Amino acid sequence: MRRLVSVLVALASLGFPSTAASAVALRAPGDAVAADAAYAHVRRLAGRIGPRPAGSAAYRRAASYVRGELEALGYEVARQGFPLPQGGRSGNLVARWPGDVEARLLIGAHLDTVPGSPGANDNASGVAVLLDVAAAVAVTGGPPPGLVLVAFGAEEVQPGGQHHLGSDAYVDRMSAGERDVLEMMVSADMIGKVRRYIVGALQGTSRRAARILAGAVRAEGFRASIRELGDISDHGPFALAGMPAAFLWTGWEPNHHEPTDVVRNCRPGALLRGREVLLRLIEERLS
Repeated sequence: MRRLVSVLVALASLGFPSTAASAVALRAPGDAVAADAAYAHVRRLAGRIGPRPAGSAAYRRAASYVRGELEALGYEVARQGFPLPQGGRSGNLVARWPGDVEARLLIGAHLDTVPGSPGANDNASGVAVLLDVAAAVAVTGGPPPGLVLVAFGAEEVQPGGQHHLGSDAYVDRMSAGERDVLEMMVSADMIGKVRRYIVGALQGTSRRAARILAGAVRAEGFRASIRELGDISDHGPFALAGMPAAFLWTGWEPNHHEPTDVVRNCRPGALLRGREVLLRLIEERLS
């Protein structure tokens, strides 16, 4: 399923609308080029910026970087602010293609880290893949209608014990109509290892989204197991509110939340795999 962006450009030059081109293929350049592009985001976030706890100046620099990347691709990006229990504020970045107002598929990745950890795998990996996917679908003139990309703030546990504050804030502000329209939410979190994917469903909620996501993983030729997990990523608030939601994860590893979660802890090949899975999902659900 890896197809060249040049196919999309050629279709566009022949007069095919962007949605038609997208239906034919949502794929990237050669593997090395695609992996390098995603890895550059990890180097920026985990290397140059480093630890970026919610509310910190480093988090604001990371958010400014992500917003700039998305806007340069042509997306409209809205900041969705919310208060932090320890004081101060954080925010989500919500990216949509101009003129697209209906969110049918939401793909999110949290941008913050715990204090002291550069957060390459947790979760520059997810944000890097989010940005790479955004670029891949922008090349056709825009993604298929219905796609929303979100960089969530304050996913990590805060001093008072609260977590997933950004995704909570997003869900709280959704209207009943928006909740009805959303067909699926995916949280890409800690996907920087080349391993069997764990596709998580929140315990006690529907596994439908997890089954769909696992199907996309397997269609790309990768292994996936579906597990019911606790509320450990930003899919949780969506699932608790009754919306189909799943968690894409390559599993726990010993550098999690440690100062050793540095750039080299995230593998370029894993970013490429994550990109392919999410492009497959977009193609299947929206094209």
